[in-house]
Amino acid sequence: MSAKTLLVVGSGPGIGRAVTTLFASKRYTNVVLIARRAESLAAEKAAVEQTVGPQLNVRTYAVDITDSAALGKALDDADAALGKPECVFFNAARVLPSALLEHDVKEIEYDFKITVSALYLLAQRYMPHLISLANTNTSSSSSSSSSSSPSSSPSPSTKPALLVTSSALPLEPIPQLFALSLTKAAQRNLVQSLHMTYAPKGVHVGVVHVAGGPVSPADPVWNPGNIAVRTWEWFEGRKGKFEVVI
Repeated sequence: MSAKTLLVVGSGPGIGRAVTTLFASKRYTNVVLIARRAESLAAEKAAVEQTVGPQLNVRTYAVDITDSAALGKALDDADAALGKPECVFFNAARVLPSALLEHDVKEIEYDFKITVSALYLLAQRYMPHLISLANTNTSSSSSSSSSSSPSSSPSPSTKPALLVTSSALPLEPIPQLFALSLTKAAQRNLVQSLHMTYAPKGVHVGVVHVAGGPVSPADPVWNPGNIAVRTWEWFEGRKGKFEVVI
């Protein structure tokens, strides 16, 4: 199996680290981690390498993803170094109090750049590649069908995906978290449109809603490890579901 790359935007302790380590241990040789702070990324890189092992190739990029030019430059470098990703995992968000009609509109616009605009740019950049990967599965399936029994179902060699983390806020907004509620609703709309357009072409596009409560290592359900497992099961199953609620 050729080396496969996982791109994680919004790397950090909690869900980001748990998903990265689980996915890398299951499938990926290369991992690209993107977040704002270099010191945080260094800790994430060390944690992922310690858990998965020295065979993993990890690259980190400290980037403010609201800066489209800087994000593009980092992705250019990552693509050249490790190849374009088979899976894009988008986990970036800014969680701050924001009272309805009291929050500065410039802050809302900044949150939109994080939650929606950066994701849109990633989709623009990588969707053609993900479709190309999906097409290789179609070609392989067609070529093997003549030699396979009618009941056999060969596993796809590639699993192109664009996965996004969210919460209950898109459907159950909290006025005291107005900006995050608003941008998460817009993000869900974007991902749903991407799913409607590209899932029929073989790309797994969808949202993981962590909707029951705050993420905590001590919680039996909403702990990062369980969320990562549920996310992997949903990714691995590839049954066309747009969203999964945890």
